[in-house]
Amino acid sequence: MSQSDPEYIPKLEKAIAQKYGTEAIDNPRKFWTPEKEQEYIQQSRLSAQKIRKNETQVEKIEQDGFLINKKLLSKSSNRTCPVCEVYSFDNRDGLYMSKFSACRKCYIRWIENREERWKSGWRPNKEG
Repeated sequence: MSQSDPEYIPKLEKAIAQKYGTEAIDNPRKFWTPEKEQEYIQQSRLSAQKIRKNETQVEKIEQDGFLINKKLLSKSSNRTCPVCEVYSFDNRDGLYMSKFSACRKCYIRWIENREERWKSGWRPNKEG
């Protein structure tokens, strides 16, 4: 099949229909009804209302010439590991800090495979 062949498009449609079924070559308008149109319009309106509602609820604060979401400013996070007392720059430590109150390195060294012992209150000596 070459594109210069006048029967190229019908042959191509036939091949697609054989492989994927006749629905693959049907015009999408064939399946669109006035009821579906009304349902689509209603869904679009609801979606737009939700977006407008969310935009008005988000409180923004101007800081250094930029508008910043207030929720982002009120978040405080302690990035210092209570076990080794090292400040963490590693993004992966957030998971370990929230679940075990320790950085990733301390998790590997002291907690891994001993989670029950850790949850029961055991902590390493400060010298260790």
